Amino acid sequence: MPIPKPKSNEPKKEFIQRCMSNPVMVAEYSKDKRTAICTTAFETKLNSNQKISFDYDGTLSTKKGTLLAKDLITNNTLYIISARSSKTGMIDKAREIGIPFNHIFATGSNDAKIEKIKALKIQVHYDNNNDVLNQLGSVGKHI
Repeated sequence: MPIPKPKSNEPKKEFIQRCMSNPVMVAEYSKDKRTAICTTAFETKLNSNQKISFDYDGTLSTKKGTLLAKDLITNNTLYIISARSSKTGMIDKAREIGIPFNHIFATGSNDAKIEKIKALKIQVHYDNNNDVLNQLGSVGKHI
């Protein structure tokens, strides 16, 4: 799970508070663990300007996926890369989050999705398909 990262010139106290209250962090970690993660993230500036992609169905289309993408878009470049054959439905979600339309890819198959992720040099890809995640190795993250 990606860790929230400090915005440029964000004071440590404000970042720690924002990080600690992040819905995904709250759902995944205890208060003590969140404190350690958030403090480390501030001190080391983790997850700096990464290329991050989301599958659409069962991933970005979920409340958890949408919240995560909204949190990550501030300091990262986001993409939607789906095995769907059409962008229909994904455009509204991209608009809601602020993902540029030219960062939406309907690849038509899981194999083509994996190739697109590799071609774009995506650093983190969120998906709910274990076969896709297994083929992506450390780049793939389950949501």
